[in-house]
Amino acid sequence: MSATNFIELHPATEGALPEIGERVTCYLDDIGMIDGIVQYQQVDRFVLQIMANPERRSRIEARLAWLRSADDRDDQRKAARIVPVHRKVQVHLLGARVTEAVVADLSMTGAALLLDERPQVGTIVTVGKRYATVVRHTPEGVGVAFRLPFGPLTFNERVIL
Repeated sequence: MSATNFIELHPATEGALPEIGERVTCYLDDIGMIDGIVQYQQVDRFVLQIMANPERRSRIEARLAWLRSADDRDDQRKAARIVPVHRKVQVHLLGARVTEAVVADLSMTGAALLLDERPQVGTIVTVGKRYATVVRHTPEGVGVAFRLPFGPLTFNERVIL
């Protein structure tokens, strides 16, 4: 049997657990909706037999493997980063609003920006003169992915956005 035939769940809310044999649908962050039948339960958790076709089961298994491997990595971003000399930059937001930001680090494909106003993930912004998409929020600001990456000849600590 595949590792994804069964999954052990620890409900976020305290209270009654589903009964053995009960069919349930769970939403799991980073995975999505999972349907299954409760096979076993203890005081604070239950085991769910996943009801999914082989393709969906394979996607769940791949996602779980990636999440397990993410625990072993400190940083999941692809490209090497630098801290540029010129760190202050203007960020143009929707509606012609402009805010000041500080570049925490920079790669050929994106940047981590320190700023107070955090546009929604997926928002198109202009960082300096480069178009970018907000791809994540951080405690201090946002991470953006550039629409066009830097070329190797123009990417160095002295780059100006």
